[in-house]
Amino acid sequence: MTHPHHPLHGQRVQFVRLRRGPNPDLIIRLPDGYHAAIAASLTDYAGPPLVDPDAVEPPLLLLEGLWQMAQWIAQPTSCAMSL
Repeated sequence: MTHPHHPLHGQRVQFVRLRRGPNPDLIIRLPDGYHAAIAASLTDYAGPPLVDPDAVEPPLLLLEGLWQMAQWIAQPTSCAMSL
């Protein structure tokens, strides 16, 4: 199991059969002996994933920068516009 949030992540499971379709499922034998269907995309059945599932996108803005912007916006304006 390769999906980082799956309860069996990092474990090997016994493959029983493939259920074909647009998004194929694997029928596996669970550790307690029961069978279950799981999405093949949650495993390395089709080969290793192209991207690291643990890779996290960096934030677009740092928290310090957001804090500085919030402080700048909260400042009273020193120049008044007259129409």
